Amino acid sequence: MEEAENCSEQNIGNGIPGNTTLKTTMQDGTPYVLPPWRINEIVLLAMETLSEQEYYKDDFDYKKMITDMGIKLKKFSSFSPENLEKFTNISLSLWNEGVCLVFPDTESGEQRRMIAYNDKRNASECMQIILHEFGHIKMQHTEQSISGEVEATCFALAMSVFIMLEQQFHVGKTVVNTIGKPFLVQGIKDAMNKKEVA
Repeated sequence: MEEAENCSEQNIGNGIPGNTTLKTTMQDGTPYVLPPWRINEIVLLAMETLSEQEYYKDDFDYKKMITDMGIKLKKFSSFSPENLEKFTNISLSLWNEGVCLVFPDTESGEQRRMIAYNDKRNASECMQIILHEFGHIKMQHTEQSISGEVEATCFALAMSVFIMLEQQFHVGKTVVNTIGKPFLVQGIKDAMNKKEVA
C-alpha cells in the first residue's frame, strides 16, 4: 500500500469525535447544531449501509465491510514519518486521528479511496475514527467543513450504536429472523416518521 504515500491528491476529512459530538462552533463563533431532520437521514444511511452488508451475521467485521467496498484501510504506523507529517500539514481540522484520501491506483489508474487512521488508539477509538472517515465517503463529502465533520461524527456514532447493540443483544438478527430483512430499515423509518408527526 506504499503507493498511496506519495500520491495523495485530496484530503476529505480528519476526525475523532470530541466532547461536543453533534454541535460545534463555527469560525465566526456562532453555534452549529446538526438539524434533527439531517440526523434522521444520517441514522437511516448508517442502518441501510449495515443492513445491506448483513451486519447481524455472526462473522460481521466492520473493517472487512469497508475493504470489501474497495476502500483501503491503512494504519498511521505504516506510513513514513514524512508522509504522516504531510497529512497533518494539509489538514484543515484540529484532529489528526484519521484522514480520508483519494489517490490513483498504480495498476488501473482509477481513483481509489483510502482511510488512514491512528492505530495507537484503543479498538473502540479506532472504530470511531474509521467510521467517521467512512461517513465522509458515504455522504460524498468533497471538502472539509464544520457541518461535514459533525455529519461524519453523527454517522460514526449511529454505526457504532447499531454494531454494539448487535454484538450485545442481537437486535438485527432477531428482527430479520422474526419478520424479515426489509423490516429492519423500515421499522426505523416508521419510528422516525411517527416522531416527526407527533
